[in-house]
Amino acid sequence: MLRFRHAAIILLSTLAPTLHAAEMGVAPAKPGESTMTLGLGVAAIPEYSGSDKNRAVPVLVADYQHSSGFFASTVSGIGYKTKFGPVSLSGALGVAPSRSDRDHGISQGSDALRGMGEIKTSALGVFGVGYEFDGGIGIGMRAMMALTHRERGNSYEFGAQAPLIKSEANQVGLFVSATYSDKKNMQAFYGVTAAQSKTSGYKRYDTKAGFSRVNAGVNWNRKLGKAWSVNTMAGVVSIVGDAADSPIVKRKTAPLLAVTVNYAF
Repeated sequence: MLRFRHAAIILLSTLAPTLHAAEMGVAPAKPGESTMTLGLGVAAIPEYSGSDKNRAVPVLVADYQHSSGFFASTVSGIGYKTKFGPVSLSGALGVAPSRSDRDHGISQGSDALRGMGEIKTSALGVFGVGYEFDGGIGIGMRAMMALTHRERGNSYEFGAQAPLIKSEANQVGLFVSATYSDKKNMQAFYGVTAAQSKTSGYKRYDTKAGFSRVNAGVNWNRKLGKAWSVNTMAGVVSIVGDAADSPIVKRKTAPLLAVTVNYAF
């Protein structure tokens, strides 16, 4: 079943919103069972959306899924999910990470944004719906709504995934998604106001609502036994639409890579 969890809903501010729980090797709980997944790894992601530099950041996975549908996770937030035949519904409370105009090492931000100010961390409401076809192909969408610091706006993700290999030892799948940003979200992350133009030196740039990012990649989960596994996600994120023409965007397409070693019980 397609499980949308963004990164975002990502509680680790070290990760970009393009890394999902499904790409972190978190297996869904079986009906009537509860699971806990612990993992540690590293990811290579852009310093900020549009940066021409990547940085390596640590990844910590701690994901609890109760048989009732309740979950609490560093990669999925805190929420509830349920399924009606091929249709799944979910709602979660998470955290959208900040973006700094300074390079602070593992957090999102860069010295290339000096004078742009900070996009503050926000509580995030995430609501998703998915549909699974025969063969494991899934489609879905999720809305990511800012509950605090609402000036950062809202975004909506539409995606699909398809299995390539499904065996006891190896699970390999493709995923693709497109993110639609409302006007506030697009302006916050890719626009340049008159005040920001004066302090940063970037040309003023006004945006409108539209698609801002497209992600695609492959995920490989390798079982090392009953409990241990290694999960590898490799892909790209491309900035599109008004976002791609922003003066702060130095690179429109960037690679993504994450590897975690997980223990499930």
